[in-house]
Amino acid sequence: MIGLISRTFIDELLSRTDIVDYIDGFIPLKKRGSSHIACCPFHNEKNPSFNVVPKKQFYHCFGCGANGNAISFAMNYLHLGFSDAVESLATRLGMTVIREGQGKSNTPSLSLYQFLNHVSKFYQKSLKSAGQEGISYLKQRGVTGEIAHLYELGFAPKGWQTLEPQFKQYQSELKSTGMLITKEDGSSYDRFRQRLMFPIHDRHGRVIGFGGRAIDETQKPKYLNSPETILFQKSRELYGLHQVLQQKNPIHSILIVEGYMDVIALAQHGIKNVVATLGTATSTYHIQLLSKYCKKIIFCFDGDTAGRQAATRALENSLPHLNSGLDASFIFLPDGHDPDSLVREEGASEFSKRLEFSTPLNHFFIDTLTQNIDCTTLAGKTQLINAAKPSLLKMPDGPYRQLLIDEIARITRVEPQRLLQLIEEKSSLPKTEATKDISRSPIRMAIALLLQHPEIYKASEGLIPPDLLDNPKQRILKTLMQQIAADPEMNTAKLIELWRESRIFNALSTLATWDHQVPEDALKSEFVDILLFLSKQNREYLIQQLLKKAHDHGLSETERHHLQRLLKERHQI
Repeated sequence: MIGLISRTFIDELLSRTDIVDYIDGFIPLKKRGSSHIACCPFHNEKNPSFNVVPKKQFYHCFGCGANGNAISFAMNYLHLGFSDAVESLATRLGMTVIREGQGKSNTPSLSLYQFLNHVSKFYQKSLKSAGQEGISYLKQRGVTGEIAHLYELGFAPKGWQTLEPQFKQYQSELKSTGMLITKEDGSSYDRFRQRLMFPIHDRHGRVIGFGGRAIDETQKPKYLNSPETILFQKSRELYGLHQVLQQKNPIHSILIVEGYMDVIALAQHGIKNVVATLGTATSTYHIQLLSKYCKKIIFCFDGDTAGRQAATRALENSLPHLNSGLDASFIFLPDGHDPDSLVREEGASEFSKRLEFSTPLNHFFIDTLTQNIDCTTLAGKTQLINAAKPSLLKMPDGPYRQLLIDEIARITRVEPQRLLQLIEEKSSLPKTEATKDISRSPIRMAIALLLQHPEIYKASEGLIPPDLLDNPKQRILKTLMQQIAADPEMNTAKLIELWRESRIFNALSTLATWDHQVPEDALKSEFVDILLFLSKQNREYLIQQLLKKAHDHGLSETERHHLQRLLKERHQI
């Protein structure tokens, strides 16, 4: 009978999933020591307290206490049930979920990354063999073969069913990546037809989706993106970032534009530090992501009202990251131009000058706030303080925030310290409660040490007779040791997962991230000492029970020998 998801499959899934790579696809992580950190996605915070530990394949937030493995993250972040979370992780890796009573599938298995890479190569071949329309369009736009190769440009033929015959064995992959559109009657057709194809890579170089530009001007829409999938969330990706990171020269700045062809055209003119959003506003995720690779971001927008509004949103999303030294600035293009048309009209040298004279964020911030305010009047100065307050409250304390406050203080002639009080008074930002202190006890310490460092089991193996850990209060500890003994490659994530259906799952998850305050070089000795202490407690309990029985009723021959052995062991110890 086919039923629950196989435990062996879950172990393999967790072994093949790199939790740092997985979570980094949703939240940009920064390496710090032996872990990776970010602001927690499960509560509002200004300073990062969310930690992901590769060795344990486990995450933990020191602010709100959220913790777990890759399956837990998928469940909590994507709001999935357990089975759906497992399915999501498995699909991403090209694994077929195996349930109890079900044999392994003989269906060829590719990760979705590998599959989309094959699709991308098919489109590239199509551009060379049957994509004369696409080649003509690229030549018309002045794009050379070198740039087309760098960005792996391709062509989707006219036919409605081009991909299915090419990838007969991968129908589910075609559908789950959005390459096919399924109709109500169950039939399907290609999403992209007669389009110049732009593969969208994640920053690691893996193809995660596509953008298609219509060649026939009557075809709508002009630009079409892959739908949101397990791999592709457009608000978290930037077109061209992989190519920027592949450059040999240091990355001093990155320019953010709004279209594929803007990136291609600027690269063709030698300006290759360019990325594009994918039909969305610049998000705080984008800012976090780019700040990992450079300290200067330049936003490029149209000079019209819509462009100014987009710039304001980018400004707001940049504010929380400025204290780390991020330098953000803005350029606004002349009416009727986008970066593609402007660089072709005025050349790379003139366009680069615009970048050099971009408007710093602090100037744009003040100019935007004061645009319709008369700061020479008391009323105007009051309006300026009130207008600045929401933005400044989004920023954590730090040097850039203080400098902005100083700038507003200069304009309003209010002392900076008093201005700070006016901004922060009556603010009711949500506060998070850190994980509550856990009372220390030997058994709790032993469980925490074992959960966090399964490898220390080997240090105790053979030292403690198993029958001396059979006190009911030590059942969990003994079971954990047995689970680790059965799997030499056990880590925190896999060990915790074995207890998901248990009523103590949350308690064990908490202990898996508890700060037990035992130094790294003392972990093994501390664990062994606790086991010796617990076994001594058990021995004394058994001795007292046998002595009482001997006094009240007498002992059997077996019990008498058992008591003698226990007394001898106590004497030796």
